[in-house]
Amino acid sequence: MGTKHDQSSVNYWVRSIIAGGFAGGVAKTAVAPLDRVKILFQTHNQDYIRFIGSWRGIPGALKEIFRNEGFFGLYRGHSLTLARAVPHAAIGYTAYEASRRLVIRTPEQDTALRRMITGSMAGTAALPFTYPFEVIRVRMALQTRLLPEDQRSVWFAIRSIYTEQSALPLRILHFYRGFAVSLLGTIPYRGGIFMVWETLKSQSRQHLSAEFRERNRHRLNLAIGGIAGATSQIVTYPLEVIRRYQQASGRNHARHFMGFKETVLMIWRTGGWKGFYAGLGVGLIKQVPMHSISLAAWQAAKSVLNI
Repeated sequence: MGTKHDQSSVNYWVRSIIAGGFAGGVAKTAVAPLDRVKILFQTHNQDYIRFIGSWRGIPGALKEIFRNEGFFGLYRGHSLTLARAVPHAAIGYTAYEASRRLVIRTPEQDTALRRMITGSMAGTAALPFTYPFEVIRVRMALQTRLLPEDQRSVWFAIRSIYTEQSALPLRILHFYRGFAVSLLGTIPYRGGIFMVWETLKSQSRQHLSAEFRERNRHRLNLAIGGIAGATSQIVTYPLEVIRRYQQASGRNHARHFMGFKETVLMIWRTGGWKGFYAGLGVGLIKQVPMHSISLAAWQAAKSVLNI
């Protein structure tokens, strides 16, 4: 195997991909139940709309899912989540390392703007390859027990997305509903995460002793990752709600693709300005531990794999 500093070897890239994929899989599995609740809230699912708007709504929705669908209902669509999250994180973290070496070549270039640029490059690198899995996962997360049995499967979700009516020239593009909004949101979201992550890591090196950092390495990584995730989540959340609406469009009676303007107007009519922040509470409860775990697991895997 290559040494820790041998960043041009095949072994290095393989280990980097493994570390990133491991981090993404662990983090997504840890917060999967909260992720399903967030999707149900964001899309104002009729079976769970009564839980929106209250901090008690989150445990209430979790209990309702468990009561109606059992334990595995909390993880509905999770296999698709992993199918997207593992390669997305593997490519994303590896792309971040590569883009950082490309954009930040000297200590003087290690600025907040360049940190955000490298994070944005990493976030968008894997999106075209993994986005269809997210659209399918969202549809599966919206499948509740009240639907007929034959309408609660991954194959039904795939078939319904593919056969929906829309003005799109190719049916394969149905699996990219909301892609433009997702891309628009990914740039500040992922860029912001890595910018805050690197900035706080730099500040910790300046203000904390090496002994303290080593002794509390994992705790610091968890804390910094949580702050980075929460900050980016709040700033870009309205774009995520718009994206979820577009991904879910066509599943009931409105069997057509909803454009950006139509989606914004729909959200506004449904819930006013608060509609753009539906599910933010559960989003923060999910994102803080998810990014804490993901970034900390990434660092731990890099250490174990000698990257």
